[in-house]
Amino acid sequence: MPITVFAQSAIQEYKLSNGLKIIVQEDHRSPVVVSQVWYRAGSIDEVNGKTGVAHVLEHMMFKGTSKVPAGQFSRLIAAAGGKENAFTSTDYTCYFQQLEKSHLPLAFKLEADRMANLKLTKKEFDKEIKVVMEERRWRTDDKPQSMVNEAFQGAAYRAHPYSRPVVGFMNDLENMTYEDAREWYQNWYAPNNATLVVVGDVKAKEVYKLAQQHFGKLKPKVLPARKPQVEPAQIGERNVIVKAPAKQSYLLMGYHVPAIVDPENDWEPYALEVLAGVLSGNPASRLNQKLVRETQLAVDASAGYDILSRGRLALFALDGTPS
Repeated sequence: MPITVFAQSAIQEYKLSNGLKIIVQEDHRSPVVVSQVWYRAGSIDEVNGKTGVAHVLEHMMFKGTSKVPAGQFSRLIAAAGGKENAFTSTDYTCYFQQLEKSHLPLAFKLEADRMANLKLTKKEFDKEIKVVMEERRWRTDDKPQSMVNEAFQGAAYRAHPYSRPVVGFMNDLENMTYEDAREWYQNWYAPNNATLVVVGDVKAKEVYKLAQQHFGKLKPKVLPARKPQVEPAQIGERNVIVKAPAKQSYLLMGYHVPAIVDPENDWEPYALEVLAGVLSGNPASRLNQKLVRETQLAVDASAGYDILSRGRLALFALDGTPS
């Protein structure tokens, strides 16, 4: 039986004087590099009446600067043979590019430019908000399982912002203005609220020098104070029934469990991560074997747990489609 051994290089960490964190891992197996900029701003930082603004701003980040017109960011990356995208979560917003290694300066140049010089206009916002509203329709409003998940989050959390959908409520999107998006950008998009992650066929020290060249001149900002957000203890079982047009029923249930806070001393999150793998980590796992194959009670069944949470709250979820 052949034995494969991978040599994994150490992760190098740096920090610029303006607060930008840099994480680099060298991987020389192919001449490719992945560059990511993570902003510590997600739906957890939103307020009532402006849900979805973090995700809307993610869309607006492709609408150009004074140097790079709207739509040109993606064209420049594609012309270099690369691909790019972005995603928003409860805890963060991330932008990434995958390129041949010689084009890393292009990614840094473009990301540094829109970190500080984004042009937010009413004209572009009015067009893009319609795209986001349509995204909500086909990802949530037209999908029964997504409707159940949104109701589940709202039931699991009563006071914490994790109760609100990342895409935002439709009423908030309908009443959102480009000033709301601009406020979000001005509040959170700064080098001292971002982390640059680079993995690929690069030299860590050269990445640091390149980052210093493109991001080093950007000025840090005074970030808004983040208020403590504590979820009151749940004192009884909560049930929600969602009625939606669907061919099959769907069940989603969850338990409040610890999230990792102290990686060196916490043990429960690691046990929960293992439990999720035992229950549904692969086709031979417990839930699939017992509920789907043997008893045929369900068409599918799975478990999930996210060990990392900026809100320091977590759920252990179980879901399935009854036969």
